[in-house]
Amino acid sequence: MSEKDMSKFKRHITKCPHCGKDVLDHMTECPFCHGELESYSYKPLDPEKVKRIRVIATIVILALAAIIFISANL
Repeated sequence: MSEKDMSKFKRHITKCPHCGKDVLDHMTECPFCHGELESYSYKPLDPEKVKRIRVIATIVILALAAIIFISANL
């Protein structure tokens, strides 16, 4: 990786409060000591919200498939 590419990552590197090693700021667990990290940029979605999104997406896709199927048979 070139020096220019590495400079892009430097602003996203922080220290693990448990072991002191460099980790990326979006990580929720240190890959070295497996300590819990406070993520600055990444917040996991609420599982209930993910479930609602999946249900809505499934309904929309099935409705589009039905519309296409019906219009193809006309």
